Amino acid sequence: MRVLLLLATLLALCAPLTGCKRSLSTRDVNEFIDRADDAARKGFAPDICALRGKNFTLNIDFQGHEESYGPTKIEMNRKLFCQEAGKFAKVQIYNLERKSIDISLAPDRKTAVVKAEYEETMPYFEPDVMPSSPHDFRDWQVVKTRDESVVGIEGGDLVFLSTRGDAVQSLLSRKDNPVPFK
Repeated sequence: MRVLLLLATLLALCAPLTGCKRSLSTRDVNEFIDRADDAARKGFAPDICALRGKNFTLNIDFQGHEESYGPTKIEMNRKLFCQEAGKFAKVQIYNLERKSIDISLAPDRKTAVVKAEYEETMPYFEPDVMPSSPHDFRDWQVVKTRDESVVGIEGGDLVFLSTRGDAVQSLLSRKDNPVPFK
């Protein structure tokens, strides 16, 4: 009985330490990315943030639809990322489509690099115009992104440790493209 109690205690202490011989598989990482994509589609910030590690960083080179301006470098830590995710909840019309994914496991199988291409479509609101409703917009913005994320085990869970990417925004007329969603 004492041995069983000791064994149960060791297992309980070991589980949250991530070390406990847990290793990643391509399937684990793919399922995690599917969960992350679903969280983004729902736009619920707590679910989105829960998938980011405590030292998460995001670095994006963003090219807006006005090509006369060069790309903008965006850098965020986890705290700022989560604040911005909270603002995203206001977007009522949103489509996220993953175009490709490539997963490379590290030799120790504790981390993986995920390269993915996405296309996001959502309303575009003119910067200096106050919309009368969430449906008061003329154009769709389409953002095509190439991401390279490092995912790993933290606190027993799989999380994003960092993301680097390039994003390009273009606009489509809502009148000419009434429903760009599949």
